[in-house]
Amino acid sequence: MERAWRQDSPYGELTVLIVDGRVREISLPGDDQPEVVVGAPVKAVAKQLDQWFYGKRHAFELDLDLGEMAGFRRTVLETLVAEVPWGETVSYGELASLAGRPRAARAAGSAMRNNPIPFVIPCHRVLAAGHKIGGYGGGANAIDLKRALLAREGVLIPR
Repeated sequence: MERAWRQDSPYGELTVLIVDGRVREISLPGDDQPEVVVGAPVKAVAKQLDQWFYGKRHAFELDLDLGEMAGFRRTVLETLVAEVPWGETVSYGELASLAGRPRAARAAGSAMRNNPIPFVIPCHRVLAAGHKIGGYGGGANAIDLKRALLAREGVLIPR
């Protein structure tokens, strides 16, 4: 069963998609919103998102659905969740190393660019080499959003 809803956040309206009780997608403000029938939120998921957005939660306890994603891309996303906690960052190269392929920084970057569940899979914590901000989804204000997410975790990246 598929359920979706729009959820306000301090960063704009998100669309959250749940498939068979597992989070499959969160669309950032400024991204193309999925074409779904919008209904009532899954209370447990909406509550955890709200808690995270307002600093009352630092990690999620949600079942995730990465769909057809497989291979190194899936490994990178799972490694990010398991190895990079609130308030810490890694570079694309460091994340690739943690995921078992130290020479695959570009592939790690591709996994971040295609992360279907931002915030929950915290791709905002992944930086370019030299502790530079790197890229982020979310439309025209994407880099400002990434800086804001990092700042709320106590990580300040110089401009």
